[in-house]
Amino acid sequence: MTHVDEVEDIEIPAGSSSVWNYHPKLPIDMSPVFDLPPKPKAALIWLLRTWTKLSPPVSHIIFAIIAFLFLWPSMAEMSTLAPNWVLSIYSINLCAVLILGTALHLYLYTFSGQQMRLKFDLRPMEKSARFTFGDQVWDNLFWSLIWGIPIWSAWMVLYFYAAANGWILALDSFGSAPIWFIAFFFVIRFWQSFHFYWIHRLIHLPFLFKTVHHIHHRNINTGPWSGLSMHPVELLCYFSGILIHFVLPSHPIHVIFHMFSLSLGALYSHSGFDKLLIKGRETIKAGSFHHQLHHRFFECNYGSEEMPLDRWFHSFHNGTDAATKRIRARKKLIFARK
Repeated sequence: MTHVDEVEDIEIPAGSSSVWNYHPKLPIDMSPVFDLPPKPKAALIWLLRTWTKLSPPVSHIIFAIIAFLFLWPSMAEMSTLAPNWVLSIYSINLCAVLILGTALHLYLYTFSGQQMRLKFDLRPMEKSARFTFGDQVWDNLFWSLIWGIPIWSAWMVLYFYAAANGWILALDSFGSAPIWFIAFFFVIRFWQSFHFYWIHRLIHLPFLFKTVHHIHHRNINTGPWSGLSMHPVELLCYFSGILIHFVLPSHPIHVIFHMFSLSLGALYSHSGFDKLLIKGRETIKAGSFHHQLHHRFFECNYGSEEMPLDRWFHSFHNGTDAATKRIRARKKLIFARK
């Protein structure tokens, strides 16, 4: 646990920046797992830091295990399409998002539980005509609840109906392939990053950005409910990462974990705060400055830190002023071609 006083040197004095209230130490970097030449020590340290804290993705594994053991319909029940189990999956997803999203929003924004400590953007949530209902929070709630959860749930219903009928290969127990069972959690995280990068690049094409992705990008200053605030077409693409489980043998816990990572993970990563502080102490890694840079400058950081695709394809913004100038020059070239 890290006391807030230990991060004083990376907080920006009030009034000294028109862009950020806080940012991590710069330049930010990406996972060293895929670095060439290989850096095994750095990669191991990064993996241990990621997978040994009670924060995402570990918390998502715990959620997935609890959901599967105590809440999820049986495979036998899901072999026939029926309202009961379909609504059960929808209800589990809805409750998970409502509980986490409400808790984050109330603590960070309504009650200002840590004031502006570790908040990236200086600005509050907006009331503006460009948002549905003229209010950013209500706009985000509308797109998240009316479209986000039903589309996420529909993908899960499709998978479990197919798996329950034996149309795709699924693991029926941990013991059937224990090494694969454990290793696949890591595969899912890297696949999630790979898939997100390319889907994200696709919806940044001019036509799709103007007709689809602009809804999500109305949130330049993000909050927890911004995470799933997307057009239905974007949501279909975003959750299509589940298709890996139609190809590679998966246990239901893998699938639930994957979809929780995409959905609940989006609430965390868009929270607008780097970490949650309880009584001045770090509890959970929350927001992503890597992705916050994307919401501010648009044509950069399309992926996530797990895979260095942004670095490989020259769209990485490391948070420095030099990177901002480079990305703005790149953005001008992109818009000049439109």
